[in-house]
Amino acid sequence: MRKLKLSLQWKFLLGITLIIFPTIGVIFIWEGMQHEKRAIDQIVNQARVLSRQIILTRQWISDCGGVMVNVKSEGAKDTYCFLDDRLETTRGCYQRFTPSMVTKKLSQYSDRQDLYQFRLASLNPLNPENRPDDFEREALNTFRNEGSTEAFKFDHRDEKQYFRYVAPLYLEKGCLKCHQAREVSKSGIRGGLSVFFPLSKIRASIQKDHIKLAVSGICLISLMTFTLFVLLRRLVIRPLRQFEEMAGKIGEGKLDARLNVSTGDELERLGRTFNFMAERLARGRDLLEERVRQATHELSEANRELQTLDKLKSDFLANMSHELRSPLTVIRGGVDYLNRTIERTENRHYLSIIDKNLTRLIHLVSDLFDFTRIEADKADWSFEQENVSGLVREVAEIIGPLAMDKNISVSYEYPGDIYAEIDLERIEQVLVNLIENAIKFSDKGTEIGIEVREDEHDVLVAVRDRGIGISEENMEVIFEKFYTLPSSKGIGKHEGTGLGLAICKGIIEAHGGRIWAESVKCEGSVFLFTLPKQCLLK
Repeated sequence: MRKLKLSLQWKFLLGITLIIFPTIGVIFIWEGMQHEKRAIDQIVNQARVLSRQIILTRQWISDCGGVMVNVKSEGAKDTYCFLDDRLETTRGCYQRFTPSMVTKKLSQYSDRQDLYQFRLASLNPLNPENRPDDFEREALNTFRNEGSTEAFKFDHRDEKQYFRYVAPLYLEKGCLKCHQAREVSKSGIRGGLSVFFPLSKIRASIQKDHIKLAVSGICLISLMTFTLFVLLRRLVIRPLRQFEEMAGKIGEGKLDARLNVSTGDELERLGRTFNFMAERLARGRDLLEERVRQATHELSEANRELQTLDKLKSDFLANMSHELRSPLTVIRGGVDYLNRTIERTENRHYLSIIDKNLTRLIHLVSDLFDFTRIEADKADWSFEQENVSGLVREVAEIIGPLAMDKNISVSYEYPGDIYAEIDLERIEQVLVNLIENAIKFSDKGTEIGIEVREDEHDVLVAVRDRGIGISEENMEVIFEKFYTLPSSKGIGKHEGTGLGLAICKGIIEAHGGRIWAESVKCEGSVFLFTLPKQCLLK
């Protein structure tokens, strides 16, 4: 799963959003709940005040024995009277309205304006319209039995939501004129005043307040987030980007880069530290460059001296090997003459020792001569298209008797003609050297395998022995000059001049090929070299 990568400013913005939004949101939700609770408390208080006002009005009417109302007036219409108390005057006929009748008319007037409604409820009503519903009956029983002074709840009526409030009505002296004492409970409660408040306007007001609160909260949160974000960019992100740019310039080597952070806090102190570090790095770089220039000059002088000495060494070895070949040729002629003329066994034994060491000396001088000319790039090359597999077969046949003297067999399966552009004599020298080394380092009774194969561009030759093998530390130096390994005749006994493999490497590389060795200790080694079919280094 790929990890989401965000910059510091967006991480901070996300962080403050996750912190501020829930926190402020909870605060505003709590405030909304408190606001709604206060609204409910306000409704309850309004219901208390209204019910108390109506009760006081009823009490005044009761104390006055009722009020006389013109039967033809607007307020007396559609009013049913239980008592036929009328008064004829010059202004018309007047009917006495009881507190209950006045209460009903006031309720009708308030209902027309959709303000509130109220009615009387009694468990033993004189007027059937005053029969209580379930809530009012429960409230009246609670008033009588438990002595409570109010009851309220939220209710639905005619698909509208109302707040209902019921307050008890107590027995007054004026009430006994119409109500019998049996209609009144022992607690003095003769009924209850039931008030209905429509909640549509109140709910709309509360909802409007909630919307205002939510909009205010969102604006406040957005303003706080934006302010914090701007402050973060100005006080933190911008200096950090300057640090990043300076670090990049220092990484590119521009040590003259400097910071200009003026925040007056830890970032400014860090900027001064950065500038001091860059100044120290610049001084260190200048000092190091001066030392490198001085060391380079000294190395250049030493290299020139070494090149001069190496040239003198190479010239000396080349001249020495060339000068030694002439007297050695004369000595070889003399030894050959003595071989033909001396007949005494004792003299021929010493002559054999001289001949053997002379051969070794001639071989050493020849190797020195070849190596110095190859190393000095003065060797003469003659590249021609030759049959490499045929050359390997000829060399194997020539060296076969030498291997048989040591009871070692040479195995080579001719793969057919394989041609490459080579210097025939030089590649023959490489093959002879590798096969002779294989014979030298192989145990008696083993087999030396030779293989030749080709691909589109190169010819590969491999010479494999079953000798003591080559250790891992020696694999890296066997092709260096004057390095020798112990033969199979004895541990610690080194043979040869140490130039054979170095000469082979020089010849193969002069052809544009590569030579290397692979070995397993105590199991044998294989020497391999490649030759390009078209020599590119002629």
